[in-house]
Amino acid sequence: MRTIASSATRSTLTLPRLLAASLLVAVTSLSAPLAVAESDAPKPQVTSRQQDDRTLREYRVNGQLFAIEIIPKSAPSFFLLDSDGNGNFIKSGVKNASQLQVPGWARKK
Repeated sequence: MRTIASSATRSTLTLPRLLAASLLVAVTSLSAPLAVAESDAPKPQVTSRQQDDRTLREYRVNGQLFAIEIIPKSAPSFFLLDSDGNGNFIKSGVKNASQLQVPGWARKK
Protein backbone atom coordinates (compact mmCIF):
# COMPACT_ATOMS: atom_id res chain seq x y z
CA MET A 1 0.00 0.00 0.00
CA ARG A 2 1.27 3.43 -0.89
CA THR A 3 1.45 6.20 1.69
CA ILE A 4 0.84 9.89 1.24
CA ALA A 5 4.33 10.74 2.52
CA SER A 6 6.11 8.65 -0.12
CA SER A 7 3.90 10.14 -2.86
CA ALA A 8 4.63 13.70 -1.71
CA THR A 9 8.38 13.07 -1.59
CA ARG A 10 8.41 11.64 -5.10
CA SER A 11 6.50 14.62 -6.57
CA THR A 12 8.73 17.09 -4.73
CA LEU A 13 11.81 15.54 -6.32
CA THR A 14 10.41 15.62 -9.84
CA LEU A 15 8.95 19.14 -9.69
CA PRO A 16 12.34 20.94 -9.86
CA ARG A 17 13.37 18.73 -12.78
CA LEU A 18 10.10 19.43 -14.56
CA LEU A 19 10.48 23.18 -14.01
CA ALA A 20 14.09 23.10 -15.21
CA ALA A 21 13.12 21.19 -18.36
CA SER A 22 10.26 23.62 -19.06
CA LEU A 23 12.58 26.59 -18.63
CA LEU A 24 15.14 25.03 -20.95
CA VAL A 25 12.51 24.50 -23.64
CA ALA A 26 11.24 28.07 -23.27
CA VAL A 27 14.72 29.61 -23.47
CA THR A 28 15.70 27.46 -26.45
CA SER A 29 12.56 28.35 -28.38
CA LEU A 30 13.03 32.06 -27.69
CA SER A 31 16.71 32.17 -28.62
CA ALA A 32 16.22 30.76 -32.12
CA PRO A 33 14.09 33.68 -33.43
CA LEU A 34 16.50 36.17 -31.87
CA ALA A 35 19.46 34.62 -33.67
CA VAL A 36 17.62 34.75 -36.98
CA ALA A 37 16.62 38.37 -36.39
CA GLU A 38 20.23 39.40 -35.72
CA SER A 39 21.52 37.64 -38.82
CA ASP A 40 18.82 39.38 -40.90
CA ALA A 41 19.85 42.80 -39.56
CA PRO A 42 20.86 45.20 -42.33
CA LYS A 43 24.51 46.14 -42.60
CA PRO A 44 25.07 49.81 -41.87
CA GLN A 45 26.62 52.16 -44.39
CA VAL A 46 29.69 53.77 -42.79
CA THR A 47 31.07 57.17 -43.76
CA SER A 48 34.20 58.68 -42.25
CA ARG A 49 35.27 62.27 -42.02
CA GLN A 50 38.01 64.21 -40.30
CA GLN A 51 37.10 66.96 -37.86
CA ASP A 52 39.93 68.85 -36.13
CA ASP A 53 42.01 66.27 -34.25
CA ARG A 54 39.51 63.39 -34.45
CA THR A 55 37.86 61.09 -36.96
CA LEU A 56 34.09 60.62 -37.02
CA ARG A 57 32.49 57.47 -38.42
CA GLU A 58 28.76 57.71 -39.04
CA TYR A 59 26.66 54.53 -39.18
CA ARG A 60 23.43 54.67 -41.21
CA VAL A 61 20.73 52.21 -42.23
CA ASN A 62 18.08 53.29 -44.76
CA GLY A 63 19.63 56.75 -44.64
CA GLN A 64 18.98 57.01 -40.89
CA LEU A 65 21.95 57.99 -38.71
CA PHE A 66 21.86 55.80 -35.58
CA ALA A 67 25.47 55.74 -34.35
CA ILE A 68 28.61 57.88 -34.42
CA GLU A 69 32.05 56.60 -33.54
CA ILE A 70 34.39 59.30 -32.25
CA ILE A 71 38.07 58.47 -32.71
CA PRO A 72 40.30 61.07 -31.03
CA LYS A 73 43.99 61.11 -31.92
CA SER A 74 45.16 60.82 -28.32
CA ALA A 75 42.37 58.95 -26.52
CA PRO A 76 40.31 55.76 -26.85
CA SER A 77 37.42 55.81 -29.29
CA PHE A 78 33.79 55.77 -28.14
CA PHE A 79 30.31 55.51 -29.63
CA LEU A 80 27.29 57.80 -29.46
CA LEU A 81 23.95 56.05 -30.12
CA ASP A 82 20.45 57.25 -30.93
CA SER A 83 18.44 54.37 -29.48
CA ASP A 84 14.92 55.68 -30.16
CA GLY A 85 15.23 57.85 -33.27
CA ASN A 86 14.68 61.19 -31.53
CA GLY A 87 18.04 62.63 -32.59
CA ASN A 88 19.53 62.56 -29.09
CA PHE A 89 22.84 60.70 -29.11
CA ILE A 90 24.05 59.21 -25.83
CA LYS A 91 27.49 57.81 -25.05
CA SER A 92 27.39 54.03 -25.17
CA GLY A 93 29.34 51.19 -23.62
CA VAL A 94 29.91 49.69 -27.08
CA LYS A 95 33.65 49.13 -27.52
CA ASN A 96 33.85 48.28 -31.24
CA ALA A 97 31.69 48.34 -34.36
CA SER A 98 31.04 44.59 -34.28
CA GLN A 99 28.99 45.14 -31.09
CA LEU A 100 26.68 47.70 -32.74
CA GLN A 101 23.06 46.63 -33.11
CA VAL A 102 20.83 48.42 -35.56
CA PRO A 103 17.80 49.73 -33.63
CA GLY A 104 14.33 48.83 -34.86
CA TRP A 105 13.40 52.42 -35.72
CA ALA A 106 16.33 52.64 -38.19
CA ARG A 107 15.34 49.41 -39.97
CA LYS A 108 11.98 50.81 -41.04
CA LYS A 109 11.86 52.26 -44.52
